[in-house]
Amino acid sequence: MQSEEARLQLEQLLAFSEAENPPAPSSMRVTIEINDPLELAKREQPLTKYLSQLAPELIVRKVYEQVASEVESGLKEKSVNASVSIEKR
Repeated sequence: MQSEEARLQLEQLLAFSEAENPPAPSSMRVTIEINDPLELAKREQPLTKYLSQLAPELIVRKVYEQVASEVESGLKEKSVNASVSIEKR
């Protein structure tokens, strides 16, 4: 009888806890969109001003790769187990 009551109390506590803090879905993503990657590249590397006229897509790709690398480094520094990838849409 006591174990049944304990089980019911535990179920109520778990239900209450999940109602306040529902488990996070495992399919959540963080998306970063750089509004003006060429401007960022030009600001960081002045030589890019000339290269962006010849190969703008290459410069944009390199900017995103650099940002992804920096984000990943920051997460590793904080011991966060995460994967950082670049998706083209």
